Amino acid sequence: MQGKRLYKKASWSIGAACVLLIGFVFLSQSLTSGWLQSFDEGISSAVQSLRSDGLTPVVIWITLLGKAKAESIIFVVVAAVLLVRFKQKWETLVLLLGVLTAWGLNNVLKGVIERDRPAGTWLIEETGFSFPSGHAMVSIVFYGLVGYLLWVNVRDKWRTAWLIPVIAAVLIFCIGLSRIYLGVHYPSDVLAGFAAGGAGLIGCMAAIQRIRHRKTSIQRPSQPNRNISG
Repeated sequence: MQGKRLYKKASWSIGAACVLLIGFVFLSQSLTSGWLQSFDEGISSAVQSLRSDGLTPVVIWITLLGKAKAESIIFVVVAAVLLVRFKQKWETLVLLLGVLTAWGLNNVLKGVIERDRPAGTWLIEETGFSFPSGHAMVSIVFYGLVGYLLWVNVRDKWRTAWLIPVIAAVLIFCIGLSRIYLGVHYPSDVLAGFAAGGAGLIGCMAAIQRIRHRKTSIQRPSQPNRNISG
């Protein structure tokens, strides 16, 4: 029964990852199309119309949470909790490898596609190409996995554990939105980053589920055979 459940989950995961990857490919092949340019201009104008002296420092702080330095500090804290409190070295390794892979793949994709950043007023300085957004792609893997790992470890102990993935999702969305607000990415850059990173997140979550299933199978005591006579 447990095997069937895992097979069904794996099927859904593969399907969802494929949909996200198809979405990424579709966006990458539509960069010069008129409809995507209109979409980018419309969303960017709407988001950037919210700029204000009071909101901009908050958005800059949010975007800093998607930087490698901030994620490295958070990773050290989360890894310490996973290793010391929950004894989960393999789950921690999946988190590390997932983030490093997302970061490396993002650099490769940017170098291959070579989309220039948006023209206009930037509120911060950035370098490199624009598509896909590294903040969006890496953040959805990193914060998505952090939220997932914390949730699976405390969901049976905390009544409000459901807030953990919700907070992670809101944070990921805000980091992506901050890149549009600051003028350093097109909305399609952010969507493509979420699509590619989302597929990676699904793969990492599937790996963690497999690891946890194997641990449960090893720890579960074998049932003795009962011979009924008479």
